[in-house]
Amino acid sequence: MQKIGIIGFGRIGTALAVSLSRCGYLVQVVRRNQKLTKTSPVQGKEFMITSLEKIALQAEVLFITTPDDVIQSVVEKLQKNPISCKAVLHLSGSLSSEILLPLKDKGILTGSLHPLQSFPNVEQAVSNFPGSFFTYEGNPKLLPWIAELVSSLGGILKILPSTEMKVIYHAGAVFVSNYMVGLASLGSECLKKAGFSDEEAREALLPLMKGTLNNLMAMSPEKALTGPISRGDAGVIDSHLQIFRQYLPEALPAYCAMAEVLAKISVQSGKITNAQEEEIYKLIKGGGCNE
Repeated sequence: MQKIGIIGFGRIGTALAVSLSRCGYLVQVVRRNQKLTKTSPVQGKEFMITSLEKIALQAEVLFITTPDDVIQSVVEKLQKNPISCKAVLHLSGSLSSEILLPLKDKGILTGSLHPLQSFPNVEQAVSNFPGSFFTYEGNPKLLPWIAELVSSLGGILKILPSTEMKVIYHAGAVFVSNYMVGLASLGSECLKKAGFSDEEAREALLPLMKGTLNNLMAMSPEKALTGPISRGDAGVIDSHLQIFRQYLPEALPAYCAMAEVLAKISVQSGKITNAQEEEIYKLIKGGGCNE
C-alpha cells in the first residue's frame, strides 16, 4: 500500500508526510483553511491539498494526525462518507485504536501507531524519526505493512500487548520528555537566583543534562544515579529544603516529590540503607513539602 492520506497537517502530520514521501510513498493531505486546488511546499516537497471526502476514496491508508480531541469527529465524518481505503490509523500517544472501531463496519483495518519521540517543529521531527521506537496497537493483519513502514522511517517497532496499556505507556513518555523540560526550567531558575543569566543557565545546565543522558545510555538508572540522595547526605538535602523555602518556594513540591523517588531507587540499588532512606523521608515531611 503506497498511497497515503494524512488528515491533519500540523507538526507531526507534516513531518510524517515529508518522511514518507522521501521513502517513495505517494502522499496527499487534508488541511484546514486551505484551498483544495493548492499544493503545499514543505522542505522541498509539494503536497496536494485535498478534501476529506476525496482522500477517503483516493488513499489506500489514512493517517489521522490531528489533536486527540479532534479524532472522534474525523471518524464520524469518515463514517458518513464513502470510503475505499484499506486501513485507518491514528498517531495519538494516549488514545487506543478503539476510537476507530466504528470504521470496522466498513471493512476497514484500524490501528494506532505512535512515534515515541518529541516534535517541537517539523524539521526536528523529521530528523528525530530515525532510531525512535514506534508503538503499534490494533489489528494484527496490518503488522507486516506497519513493520515495513516503520523500517523505512528508520524506526524500531514495538507492539503493545493491549489497548489498556496505551495510557500508562504514554504516561511514561510524558515523565521522560515533558517533565524533563519542567525540571530544566526549575534548574535554570535555581541558577538564576545564584547570579546566572538566562543564557548562562542554559549553557551551564545542558552539558550536565547531556552527560546524564550519556550515563543512562551506558547503564541502568539505578547505576547512573549520583548526587546527595544517592549518598544519603541528609545535611545537603536539608540545606536545599531551607534555601527553597527562602528563595524559590515554587520549586519545593517538585524537589520533594523527586527526592522520594530517588531515595527509593537508592535504597533498592544498595547505595543507601533503609535508615538513611527514613532520615530523608523525615526531612522531606518536615521541610514544608506538604504545606
